[in-house]
Amino acid sequence: MTLTLFHTPGTRSVRARWLMEEMGVIYDLKTLEYDGAYFASDEFRKINPMGKIPAMYDGETLINESIAIMQYVMERYGPTELNVPATDPEFATYLQWLHMGESGVSGYIAVSFGHVSGEDPYQVSEKYDVYCRYQVEKALGMLEARLERREYILDRGFSAADISMGYALMFAAVCTGTAYTPTVSAYLGRLMGRPAMQRALSDIPAEMLSMFA
Repeated sequence: MTLTLFHTPGTRSVRARWLMEEMGVIYDLKTLEYDGAYFASDEFRKINPMGKIPAMYDGETLINESIAIMQYVMERYGPTELNVPATDPEFATYLQWLHMGESGVSGYIAVSFGHVSGEDPYQVSEKYDVYCRYQVEKALGMLEARLERREYILDRGFSAADISMGYALMFAAVCTGTAYTPTVSAYLGRLMGRPAMQRALSDIPAEMLSMFA
């Protein structure tokens, strides 16, 4: 059965698209321009009740959280070396960073970006915005330490944890101008150089991608 991914360039759907490109999974891409009014409409909420991107269907089954989509695809359409089994010594580290990309970085960046956008529904207090940025700063400090002697997060090499964190780093840089240390910048550069990542970002303007050159 063909997977169908509803995708908007630059959003969290990049994670799912990148993963499937790495795996060579066949999928149907439904690209939508960002349109807040349409995403909030009854028409789109028939596709995704949350009114957000991503949304992925496997037949009639809907998954609408980017990390959950990644885990689903790896388990149902694997095996793949991007996934780490529970028997692997690095399993705990893998899970930590797979979810850190969203819960420890992207989620906070989204709040901060929404706040500075000026749109009323996304406004928070200045103190909470500072708190969100501090959480991201802590996560980046952990990543810096993790990458001191490694090209990727795991000793075994590139994995879905890097896809999760790689998108988070790109999102943070584009949306809030987050600056990275040479170690983290080099890591992001390695991720951006992967052919599958380039395919996943093929619909993003060149001037935006040049930020990571």
